[in-house]
Amino acid sequence: MADDELFRIVEADPLLLDGERQRVMDLLCGLVPRSCVMEVGSTAVQGLIGKQDVDFAVCVPPRRFEATRLVLDAALQRNPGQLSDSQFQGYLVASPLDIAVQLTVEGGPYDDFSAFLAALKASAALREAYNALKRDWDGRSMEDYRGAKAAFIETALRKRPEAASP
Repeated sequence: MADDELFRIVEADPLLLDGERQRVMDLLCGLVPRSCVMEVGSTAVQGLIGKQDVDFAVCVPPRRFEATRLVLDAALQRNPGQLSDSQFQGYLVASPLDIAVQLTVEGGPYDDFSAFLAALKASAALREAYNALKRDWDGRSMEDYRGAKAAFIETALRKRPEAASP
């Protein structure tokens, strides 16, 4: 990843976005049919702005992580800019759009995609705050934006009612 890479808000061609979203979902469901495959990120929630990249999460039980990684390794390119360990693997998908796949262990330390997506869908205020964060970072460092985004997600998930302590 280039040091000078900038975060840019982009409006993608809706037909291209829909076509690529369906193509990759079909590909992933064909490769790992017994896994939870979901679109995550800004394109998965109506009204969110972003760089119009499309992110997918594949969540599997711990016992199936290595076998699933082997299947995805044979079909996709690993993302060299992302973590690779026994509970997470990032992939890139060949596409005219920026498309990524995150393989995670269900219930593991990186399995927060569905919880954050649910929080975004449930709260207009959270969606507006997330859009404001993105507007604030438009044209600025991608690396720093990712740090700010991670902190935002962590805070949003901590504030969820089911995350609160009794």
